[in-house]
Amino acid sequence: MSTSSDFAQSQAADWSPPIPATPELDAIHDIKVEWKQSIRTAYDRNKRGKQRLVVELHDFEIYRSPDYEKRAYELASLHFLGLPLNKRLCFDGIVRLGNVEHYVQGVPFQQCSIKDYTDKQNPEVTSYIQSEMAANDKEYDIWYRLTQPTPQYQRLQDAFLWIAQLGKYVLHYMEGASRSLACFRANFHIFLQDRFSDNRDFEKWHAAFRNQVDFRVAVVTYIEYLYKEASHRPNSDQFVRQPLWVECMAKAVTPNIPRKTDPGQTVATPAVYACFKDMYFGKQIQSQAPSKNVLDKQEYRKKRLRFLTTTSSASLSYDELSKSCQPYGASPVTVGDVVAVVPDEEDSKLWKHTKRNWLAYVQRTQTLDNGIQQLFVMWLYWPHDTNIAKAYYPLENEVFLSDHCNCAERALLSTEVKGKYDFEWCPPVTNAKRLFVRQKYMTEKSSFVSVKDSDKTCLCHRQIRAPVTATYTSGDTVYLTPSQDHQLLEPVIIQHIDEKKGTATVRKLLRLGRDCAELATNLQRSNIAPNELVLTDEYPETKVDRIQRHCFIRFVSKSDITANEIPFPYNRQGAGDLWFISMGLSVNNEGQKRLLYLQRLPWNMRQRTKIGLDNKLRGSSIFSGGGLLDRGLEKGGALEFRTIVDSSQHAIRTQQANIKKSSTVCLYCGSVNTFLNSALKGDTSFIARVGDVDFIAAGCPCVAFSGLQQNPLSPNSLLNASLISTFCSFVDLYRPLYGVLENVLNIASGRAGRSALSQMVACLVSFGYQVNQFIMDSWNYGSPQRRSRAMITIAAPGRQPIVQPYHTHRRSDEEVRGRSLGQLPNGEFCAGRQYYPTPFYHVPAETVSSGLPDIGYSTAQTCVPYPDHRIPHVPTRQDRSLLDCIPKEPPGCGYREAEELGLVPPNSRRKREIGKSYQRIKKAGLVPTITTSACISDARNGAVMHWEESRSISLLEARRAQGIDDVEPIIGTITDQWRIAGNGVDRTVGFALGLELLRAVESNDLELSTTPMDCKAKSALQPAHVKRTREDDLDSSKRPKKQARTSKAQDASANLENRATSIDPGRDSEQSSIGWTGSTGSTKARYTRHSGLPVEFAPKNWSKRVEATRRDWI
Repeated sequence: MSTSSDFAQSQAADWSPPIPATPELDAIHDIKVEWKQSIRTAYDRNKRGKQRLVVELHDFEIYRSPDYEKRAYELASLHFLGLPLNKRLCFDGIVRLGNVEHYVQGVPFQQCSIKDYTDKQNPEVTSYIQSEMAANDKEYDIWYRLTQPTPQYQRLQDAFLWIAQLGKYVLHYMEGASRSLACFRANFHIFLQDRFSDNRDFEKWHAAFRNQVDFRVAVVTYIEYLYKEASHRPNSDQFVRQPLWVECMAKAVTPNIPRKTDPGQTVATPAVYACFKDMYFGKQIQSQAPSKNVLDKQEYRKKRLRFLTTTSSASLSYDELSKSCQPYGASPVTVGDVVAVVPDEEDSKLWKHTKRNWLAYVQRTQTLDNGIQQLFVMWLYWPHDTNIAKAYYPLENEVFLSDHCNCAERALLSTEVKGKYDFEWCPPVTNAKRLFVRQKYMTEKSSFVSVKDSDKTCLCHRQIRAPVTATYTSGDTVYLTPSQDHQLLEPVIIQHIDEKKGTATVRKLLRLGRDCAELATNLQRSNIAPNELVLTDEYPETKVDRIQRHCFIRFVSKSDITANEIPFPYNRQGAGDLWFISMGLSVNNEGQKRLLYLQRLPWNMRQRTKIGLDNKLRGSSIFSGGGLLDRGLEKGGALEFRTIVDSSQHAIRTQQANIKKSSTVCLYCGSVNTFLNSALKGDTSFIARVGDVDFIAAGCPCVAFSGLQQNPLSPNSLLNASLISTFCSFVDLYRPLYGVLENVLNIASGRAGRSALSQMVACLVSFGYQVNQFIMDSWNYGSPQRRSRAMITIAAPGRQPIVQPYHTHRRSDEEVRGRSLGQLPNGEFCAGRQYYPTPFYHVPAETVSSGLPDIGYSTAQTCVPYPDHRIPHVPTRQDRSLLDCIPKEPPGCGYREAEELGLVPPNSRRKREIGKSYQRIKKAGLVPTITTSACISDARNGAVMHWEESRSISLLEARRAQGIDDVEPIIGTITDQWRIAGNGVDRTVGFALGLELLRAVESNDLELSTTPMDCKAKSALQPAHVKRTREDDLDSSKRPKKQARTSKAQDASANLENRATSIDPGRDSEQSSIGWTGSTGSTKARYTRHSGLPVEFAPKNWSKRVEATRRDWI
């Protein structure tokens, strides 16, 4: 689209009008004369008001006033009239009445009127405008009726007429009833269908909107125009009092969301304050103790969940504790002893700040010929030996059993032992004078889990190894490692496992889009999902060690495929390792192949048709934003949020627009400090109570830790940084079963010698929570965006932890540097970025534009089929000439490359444009991180310019990059909408975490969740540990699943014939527990070290206690 087509033709140097231009005053005079001559009935001048005179206006264009300097003479749609920066528009065109016809130019006007609002059976509308001169005529009320526009203005007039018609329908829908935004999800469409069934004009109008049923995004986009029309109608009170305007935050309506007063400092519980008070932002935190009533409820919940009870007396210092070390003398070392070993000089150099004795649990002893004992031990770690490192840890007498043994290291002899300690394992109450253990430190992934009796024996000494059939069995759907022909994991169905031969017979599956595209075309199949499989009758044999992990496949019927209604969550392009099958491959005797729709899957194949819990966890979300993380977690099926806290009115209104059960959700618009302050005091008015929260999610403000933060020590930055402690305070108060916190990777960077992430981990572990930390890159979970987040997940004692979800998509070919979440005392990196085979390639950036029309420079800011396909900052005329200079090849060019190639004209050059300014996104790569604003000239943020068009990416494209569904409304102006879209976790990441939460909850024995557990006894909540591989170690272990014995002959039939057999839901297998590890971490080896690679308002119908009929979650 050329620049000239966006401006009035009359401003073109080589343009001439169709007929000579006439001043509007002269044209009005001639029109009035013609009207008087042609009128047959005399006008009664005794009637009030002026006589209306309607004049036709054709070949017209409407554009912005010359007073609007940056976008003067730019074509504009009429629905912007009366809005800020568009109080006044101008038009050119031919006015006609009878035999009088004049071309007028540059006519200013401020009035527009829509006829036919009263005609409820006719869907069409007619539009009129009144110029300023016509409005001031003393004799007539003169209006121009818009007929045929110029060809270049046709697109804007068509868009306006569609919006005007929408306005007519909305006002009719509001008559006699209260309408909220939720009414436009489906009921509005039903209303229109009932009124205009079989009306061709309506059908044409609806088709322009792609026949969508949900009109909420369109209503939000044009809310200012709709309110303006409603307020100008007769009896406007019935329209302007509608809840729709408040919910969509129309500017003329005062928001009714109460604002809470902020205490000014970050509120923290006493325990959290003690952990964070010495941080560089510690002065921004104030301690507040809970009331006695709240404290009693908190203590009761802690006992129910088997949290350790700490004594009021402080634990002894290390020097005092070391005095309890008892020398052995002539006594032998026995199994079960916890011994102290003095690290030698080399160990002390390797482990920085090592000033304490090393502790070890003796799992086996062996007496040598000389009478000296060789000790086989599991090392115990002091807090500062873990990723807690330099962070303050309040319990001096707590140590952690590790998964690191000395079996592969230099022998440890009894002569090296200094003595033994009197030790407690999982005590119900701490003894300040004794060392104790309640958690195990996983050295590979730097995480903390509840300790079990089996943890006291290393893998080297376990006599019984689980057979492969304990993990996989016939009917399981699994991935095989890539063959030489492919780079991706391939899903198969296990038919039989031969333990002796170490082989497995599997049923081969094909990918419909990749392997059978031509055959699918014969069945008129198009837009094939990448996770649709085809069943075959091939049964190859493969080695057992090629099996990587489980995946999940379900049957989808032909009718669902035809209607494009793939059941959720199998419609998410393979995210979560979820696949579906509808067809099988048939091969006749001549070798001819064809696809046939299946009636069912093989009877022994395990599939899971239902994903989710009936009784979901009750969640609370703080710093919730627009709910990107919340909605993603909820889609996992284990959770529904009951309390949502955020200080942004636009964010809260966006949440309100998208929650499904508004009657059970409390939306709190205000400071988290005010909320926490009220909760600690025991206020239950819109405040969640202790015992009502099973899950806490937090997206703490990342601006304080962002790499774009120019002054991290400014008062505002320090206050924002201190809010990281709020998550810990909420956890301390409510003691949820699970929790998730996300932030930027730089939260792991140390400032003033301390890491905020390490201090958070220290605080949460001291409460007794199992803690995992890991990096989640959005592109590894099916997103086209390059967005990385640090994740902390917590689980109450004995629960299955939320582990890092497996990657489903590969990284792109773009360079991705190694990152980690900190460095351990021994110099190794912890929780690093991981690389291993996946079942899918990365999703390219160009997918965010799939199906979207070319909008040029987006000057119209209107796209009927996709209302959010518009940009936040429309380029000026000068900017457009520069945007046209940016090369499209090679991919990723920007201003720098354009200037080097001599493509930038002198009048468009920038003085200080460097870095990434005006840089195009690589369509085959990834969309750079969507931030809270889009500035195409920004040299520091990632590229935001479209790879083919001369514009930044649109709001809709940014939403898609963040995983937001097209039908979900975001409340506010386009600037507000972009801020909400960019201020949150990619929803694909939230969904992956939601599935992991579901798997964790399902693996827990809920019937025993309230039974006290002695950690010395074998836990019923043991996770199945799966080995996470590095790039050079592609074989991972497996997780357990119940074994089912089936006959290969019974499964041999491909079920391709048209049998009238439906799937039996009773055969669906229960999903097994999953526990996979993180990245390289530390082992406390004495001499032999393994290299730590730097891998990288108020609510609606909210009661004080909202509880569904559900199982007791404690």
